[in-house]
Amino acid sequence: MIVNAQPEPAGAPEDPPAGNVVSLRLVRSHEDEVRAAVVDLYTHHLTDLVRLGTLLIGDRHTAEDLAHEAFVRLYRSWDRVEDPAKAMPYLRSTMVNLARGRHRHALVVQRYEAAPPPDAASAEDVALGRVSRGAVMAALHTLPERQRECLVLRHYLRMTEGEIAAALGVSVGSVRTHTKRGIAALERVLGGQR
Repeated sequence: MIVNAQPEPAGAPEDPPAGNVVSLRLVRSHEDEVRAAVVDLYTHHLTDLVRLGTLLIGDRHTAEDLAHEAFVRLYRSWDRVEDPAKAMPYLRSTMVNLARGRHRHALVVQRYEAAPPPDAASAEDVALGRVSRGAVMAALHTLPERQRECLVLRHYLRMTEGEIAAALGVSVGSVRTHTKRGIAALERVLGGQR
């Protein structure tokens, strides 16, 4: 029977030295201690941090996000916290700084937010835009009073025929008649000015 055995490369370590195993255990136990300390702080002080954030920002959901971010930053920089009793002041300070950053970001977004597009002109605006406003006003004042009232209420205040009828104390049919006659008169007067 032929066995196809590969020779081991020279210098390959068989087992890690005993010192590396001990240091690996120390690192793991240190990480476990850090994790336990942060979890304990989280359990007992999350609500306080969320309240602080809510007072600073005004939005509870954003405050919760910032509080979680503060705990993540505490966990990452635990080795820089010299005294575990200073962990809460560190969290509060981090929370205030995160709230400030969020506020500054909101101000920048608000400052550079794109303006909404302008409203599209209606067909009436386009038609009237071809004629100068002065000419329209002059032609409007040549109309009989009731026609002028109906046109102004309809096209300037954008009232419905029913609203115009109620405002003028006339019937809806009368409003329709005066509006139609007023538009025809304006077309005659302004027709040559387009």
